[in-house]
Amino acid sequence: MNIERAEEITGYKFVDKSVIKAALTHPSMTSYTGAENYDRLEFLGDSILGAVVSERLYSLYPESDAGELTNMRKAVVSKQPIARLKAALELQKCSDCAPNIPFNEKRVCDVYESVIGALCVDGGLGVARDFVLKTVGDAIASHPDIRDYKSEVNELFPQYEYNVICSGEDEVEVELLVNGKRISAGRGTSKKLAERDCARNAINSLKGARK
Repeated sequence: MNIERAEEITGYKFVDKSVIKAALTHPSMTSYTGAENYDRLEFLGDSILGAVVSERLYSLYPESDAGELTNMRKAVVSKQPIARLKAALELQKCSDCAPNIPFNEKRVCDVYESVIGALCVDGGLGVARDFVLKTVGDAIASHPDIRDYKSEVNELFPQYEYNVICSGEDEVEVELLVNGKRISAGRGTSKKLAERDCARNAINSLKGARK
């Protein structure tokens, strides 16, 4: 276990070192040493992570509905993207785990979330929130499921329009017209989602053409 390194990663000095120690202790170690593990802190950190990301997405994307915001949040806080975060990987290296426990994405996520919980317990919710935004901020801004493709289309084309091709109970199809020329098409369960899909297809098509 490396508490000093964990504090460097978080940018926070723990007043009660037992809190960060617990956050870095895998449950498998409890049977060996009797030490407190990160189960409870991980529960707290998971809730804080979801709440902080939800609040940021709500603020950044005022035109997105609840379904879109839910998909955006999943793109940031689900197991795979969290396990790829540099801070999460580095914190996992600081933790203690029994040798027979396999390394996997869940372990990386659990330690990351438990440290968020520990920051809240020792430093308060504001400290935990700052750490979350510092470590997942780039993911919120750059994830392909979150990019504001419609704004990118707006910046690229002075004059354009979305035209509904067909509209049914379950799906809407639209096309993007620039100076009367079809650039792309898209589908979705609503006109808004279809336009977003259409804009994404247009941006990706243009990016491919420039390669």
